[in-house]
Amino acid sequence: MKKYLLLISIFIFISTCSSEPEQITFENLSDISISTTTNQEITGSKWSQYLGKSSYGNFVALRVSEDIDSDRVLIVFTIQELKQGIKDGGKVMNPIDRNVIDKMSILGINSNPEYLNSFEKNLIDREFNVEFNAQGDFHNVDITKIDFSDYFSKYTNGLLPSFYIEIVDNDVLMVGGRGTFISFNLDNGSHSVIETNLNEIIESQNYSSTINGSDYSSRMGIRDTFFDNQKNELFVTAIKKDENRDCFTLGVLKTNLDSSNNQLKFEWVFSTNDCIENFNSHHAGGRIQKYKNGYLLTVGDFKMPEDFNQEIDKDSHLGKILFINENWKAEIFSSGHRNPQGLFISNETIFSSEHGPFGGDEVNIISEGSFYGWPESAYGFTYGLENVYNLEHDDSSTEPVYFFTPSIGISEILVYQGIEFPRWNNFLFVSSLKNMSIYTMKLSKDGKSIIHVGQTYIGERIRDLNIDSSGKIIIAGDLGNLIIVNRTEKDIP
Repeated sequence: MKKYLLLISIFIFISTCSSEPEQITFENLSDISISTTTNQEITGSKWSQYLGKSSYGNFVALRVSEDIDSDRVLIVFTIQELKQGIKDGGKVMNPIDRNVIDKMSILGINSNPEYLNSFEKNLIDREFNVEFNAQGDFHNVDITKIDFSDYFSKYTNGLLPSFYIEIVDNDVLMVGGRGTFISFNLDNGSHSVIETNLNEIIESQNYSSTINGSDYSSRMGIRDTFFDNQKNELFVTAIKKDENRDCFTLGVLKTNLDSSNNQLKFEWVFSTNDCIENFNSHHAGGRIQKYKNGYLLTVGDFKMPEDFNQEIDKDSHLGKILFINENWKAEIFSSGHRNPQGLFISNETIFSSEHGPFGGDEVNIISEGSFYGWPESAYGFTYGLENVYNLEHDDSSTEPVYFFTPSIGISEILVYQGIEFPRWNNFLFVSSLKNMSIYTMKLSKDGKSIIHVGQTYIGERIRDLNIDSSGKIIIAGDLGNLIIVNRTEKDIP
């Protein structure tokens, strides 16, 4: 920040003392000629590829000698500075060259994506930063992280997810692991706390769970959100206490997003048929999506086979994907799941992502009535590195269409559609907790296999992701950051 203020002071001094310094624009660059570092001549319309943008104004980056700048990168904002740089032997650099971006970081200059300019004033009290030109397979991206950790707990403090997200019109609804509810506007950057009874409901569950002497209660809370735009209803899945039996299930809460309500009132509408006193709530699943005339809900195995060597009954909801009809009656849709953490339905094709044990994170295409192998089969090992699972699934079980070994800490899954990243249209996006990345996966023409996997590093555990109306990727980070991913200005041609 001090370097940034110093830079502003220098600029103001130059502005007041020199003879009308001329800010760089595309128009006043057209008559200037300069060579690039690869000895290409740049003039006229070619400047469009070498004009950088930042919150401080347009700039041109020059490669110079160490006598002029120890980093050999000079960033200039005025025509006078540019002409002097040319006279000193400078050569123009690509504004998204990694050396240029690093130099801007040293100087404290933000090269904000254009959309940030519209709501930066409303983020003045929030800490945010942008990483530019992060490399993907078919697109390069800018990554903006906006800190909401004063509203949401960080995953590192108690291992509870920071929040989950839904997009309603142009607002991002962020629902925290213990019920905090924030609305963030993607047009202007404003945000507000939404009054609900959700936090009261979650706190009233009196969570407690102890396994082998370890207290798991701080991990228990909300597991996912889903907005049904046809009914204008918001659903939240959460660990639910059965007071009569003094044990816990996976439940679903519902509210109507009626703008006339001063407070959103959630109520329980469903709970699974298993009630467990002590279990690992990280294995609860909890993703919910609209499907036909009802909903699909993923339910983890609560880690009962691994922690307690307990076999899961075929009629149990544990380790299943359930179909729940409009009357909230559940039927088992598929079985043999360990901890399905992602769910997305595209043209009635059901995609699910699932945590394996020590290795074997899966991407599955879900068919009604199918068995997916767990706990007999998995492309991983026990955490004690014992080889007890069948790597090859037998004829009674369905193989994943893809698996990751070692594990990536798989989380959400979706099929991308949007104008922001046209070369990723119809790709599967799979997010990662452990590897802090989005994996971009191209399906074969028949949609039954994956023929390419790319990786875009985000730099934070990804709990949830969504796509806004313009095609930007909206991410819930596990350090309390709302993350917006847009196409970098100088993308792959």
